[in-house]
Amino acid sequence: MAGGKLSPRQKMINMMYLVLTAMLALNVSKDILKALTKLDESLETTISTVDAKNQDAYDILQRSAAEKESAKDEYQAALQVKKVTSDLFQYISAMKDTLVVVSGGWEDEEQTIPKALDAKSKPLNYLVAEQGPQKATELREQIEAFRSKMIQLAENDPTISANISKVFSTEKEMEGDKEVSWEQASFGEYPLGAILPFLTDIQARVRNSEAEVLSYLLDRIDVGTVKFNQVNAMVVAPSSYLTQGDVYEARVFLGAYDDSQEPQIEIKDGNGNPIQIDRIENGQGFIKIPATGVGERSWGGTITIKQTDGEKNYPIPTTTYTVAPPSVVISPSKMNVLYRGVDNPLEIGVPGVEPSKVKVSGSGVRQVKPGEYVADVTNIKGTKEIDISVSVEETDSEGNVSTRSVGKKTFRIKGLPPAVGTIYKRTDGLLSANAVANATVEASFQDFVFDLPLTVTKFEVSIPGFPPERVNGNKMPASLKTKIQRLKPGATVTIRNIQAKAVGNPRVKVDRVASISVDVN
Repeated sequence: MAGGKLSPRQKMINMMYLVLTAMLALNVSKDILKALTKLDESLETTISTVDAKNQDAYDILQRSAAEKESAKDEYQAALQVKKVTSDLFQYISAMKDTLVVVSGGWEDEEQTIPKALDAKSKPLNYLVAEQGPQKATELREQIEAFRSKMIQLAENDPTISANISKVFSTEKEMEGDKEVSWEQASFGEYPLGAILPFLTDIQARVRNSEAEVLSYLLDRIDVGTVKFNQVNAMVVAPSSYLTQGDVYEARVFLGAYDDSQEPQIEIKDGNGNPIQIDRIENGQGFIKIPATGVGERSWGGTITIKQTDGEKNYPIPTTTYTVAPPSVVISPSKMNVLYRGVDNPLEIGVPGVEPSKVKVSGSGVRQVKPGEYVADVTNIKGTKEIDISVSVEETDSEGNVSTRSVGKKTFRIKGLPPAVGTIYKRTDGLLSANAVANATVEASFQDFVFDLPLTVTKFEVSIPGFPPERVNGNKMPASLKTKIQRLKPGATVTIRNIQAKAVGNPRVKVDRVASISVDVN
């Protein structure tokens, strides 16, 4: 008499029904039969509650069919459910009324309590007697037809089919060692007061099965729910690089959403402090976070949305952004020069980006350590300019790595400036003859940005009254010292055609060294 998905209250009612009908077999008093009438009234109340919920389902299906073509098949199936359940329900209601009438009628004008609750012969004659109309057999056939049609309307869903088959079973039953028909097992030897609640219980099961199939049809059109094959929490921010005083802005939303309901969005910063949602529009949450500090910041949270099987939570992946202090870059554009023969040092960085994430490219450019590079343009031919490009390596929420260009700068290529010859760090002036004779000839790049020590390897000396003389090395030989020391005051000594080389750097080519001209006193 009970099966399928029954509520605790329904199970209690059915248990009471079984106990009371067992007591009836012992010829209990009429008070017990009246208690069964109360049970019947309770079942009627349960039926009314389920019926109201079913009507809500019909209304939703009707509205859905009017709004979208895809729901029309489910609505037509619902109309068939309504017909077959109503037909069986009304059939049983008419049977109950007839049983009361043939058993003696009603005791009150409101027709709530039958006169002959203890009547047996007349109900049995109406239901199961061979000479009677055998309405119990007719009822069984109606139930079997109902059972088959409902399973068909539920498209043979395994769970629904199993429930309906169990709740509306009309198989033969065993009474002791004897097999009896469903009709005899359900109605044989029972008085009217027990038969009526049994029939009402069948009506309750009809309404419950109606609700089950309607729920199945509602699931098929996804009314009041959101179902996605792929659902991801998404974050869209115009920029993840800010300067102090700016405002970080982002949109948080699901990759697919239902604009008929607003999701619940909870955002927290990296320390677990809540962040207020600025607004929610079309399933998307908008947040604004003041950039009050300097450094890397993070935030995350959850998006909650209702579905038919309850609320679903979708995590928002942890997102980071960097706040950098306000800064300005002033570059003397005409001074963007790289020199041949030397390692031109470069410091390259992007505000707010870790140095290891910065990528630099350009002819002759190599990294020496994070943030520091050198450019060797010695062997670059055929051009007087090169471009140095900078990009940033970024990783998205799914771990995919990409690079984003942040700019480039053009540099001119120049050779080293002319070197200058000196003695005693002087290129000209008045010196004693002895000082000139004992001087060491030197060369250097004066006022140059690079410290490049040079060594003189050759030079030529011009002394008045004598032919020019070539010298190897960087000091005057004895023969020249004697000539210089004999010069009269006012004579000019010129040191010219100086050749030099860089100390420890063969890439430096010293093409020309300026001459030295001094007067002796």
